[in-house]
Amino acid sequence: MLWSATARLSANPSPLHLPVFNQSITVFGKSKPSRVCCSPSRAMETNDDTSKAKGLSFDDFLSKKPYSPPTWASHLKPIPSHVFSLAHLPTPIHKWNLPNLPQNTEVWLKRDDLSGMQLSGNKVRKLEFLLAEAVAQGADCIITIGGIQSNHCRATAVAAKYLNLDSYLILRTSKLLVDKDPGLTGNLLVERFMGAHIQLISKEEYAKIGSVALTNVLKEQLLKEGRRPYVIPVGGSNSLGTWGYIEAMREIEEQLQIRSNRVKFDDIVVACGRFYSTQIISLSMNDFSDLIIDNT
Repeated sequence: MLWSATARLSANPSPLHLPVFNQSITVFGKSKPSRVCCSPSRAMETNDDTSKAKGLSFDDFLSKKPYSPPTWASHLKPIPSHVFSLAHLPTPIHKWNLPNLPQNTEVWLKRDDLSGMQLSGNKVRKLEFLLAEAVAQGADCIITIGGIQSNHCRATAVAAKYLNLDSYLILRTSKLLVDKDPGLTGNLLVERFMGAHIQLISKEEYAKIGSVALTNVLKEQLLKEGRRPYVIPVGGSNSLGTWGYIEAMREIEEQLQIRSNRVKFDDIVVACGRFYSTQIISLSMNDFSDLIIDNT
């Protein structure tokens, strides 16, 4: 739910032996930390809250569990049947000591950048639900799509590798670079270490054809090869992925409940490029007076 910046990686490609990327796809002829503001009450400790809230044990990691929604979201349908434990949750809430804040104003950060470095911050929250459905459907590979340095695609490649699934990434890039090896910079380095199958498409073709048609073309190709692909849309942003953000809201509520001083936030500020994914937060606004969305 809360966007976090993710460190970018780079390396000299010469000593690495990585899979050759798939040539450009042939079709028809394709962090910024969130701010959590709380009311002027006694200060919440800025230590990691993980030790006092539910933590991820060795036995939990990569486990598939039955899912029960929070009571305030139990009327939503369909409710996912299972969820995978992929992230290091809960992520802590830390105080942000900004200068020149208005009087009686405190600002806190939900540190989703600590969910697991390879898994790109908050992106893993959606993948916990999406990959649970993929495995339940018997998929043996995952298809997704995004920009050339997509954090979501990187997270998908890593999470799929954890679950012994192949990943196929359709990455949007410049027309001048579409037939060239994409290299080993940024998220591409992680994706190629994970053995992801990469197909490039120009921005122009992407805009002309659309992400749904592009992933469907690749899905049909893989089906003909006897594979069992599962398609995740751009950013993992669909109704199933949104449950990851519902869980993020429940996580914040539980972290507040364990504090002895009962700190209460007045506003939540979320930086998000897809508005509908954040609308779901308002379902649990009993303890919050305002939801401010920076939809950029």
